[in-house]
Amino acid sequence: MIAIVREPAFRCHVYEPTPQDIRRACDEIQATWSPRQRAKRGRGPRAAWWTVPMIRVSDIVEAMHGERVENLPYGGAAG
Repeated sequence: MIAIVREPAFRCHVYEPTPQDIRRACDEIQATWSPRQRAKRGRGPRAAWWTVPMIRVSDIVEAMHGERVENLPYGGAAG
């Protein structure tokens, strides 16, 4: 069997915006934002560089041990 390739009946134009078109559209959208919305969305360049804080396991163990001793009903005495 031979495959027949037909030209599409309607040729569609694919819209490929330029960087200037994208910037203009973004500016139009952002112009409608309230100050609160702008603050919520505009985290600034530092947001891209945020990393998870490093915590030592020994600090967690010490904190857990301290909480357990302080929260015991009999003043932290063993037994």
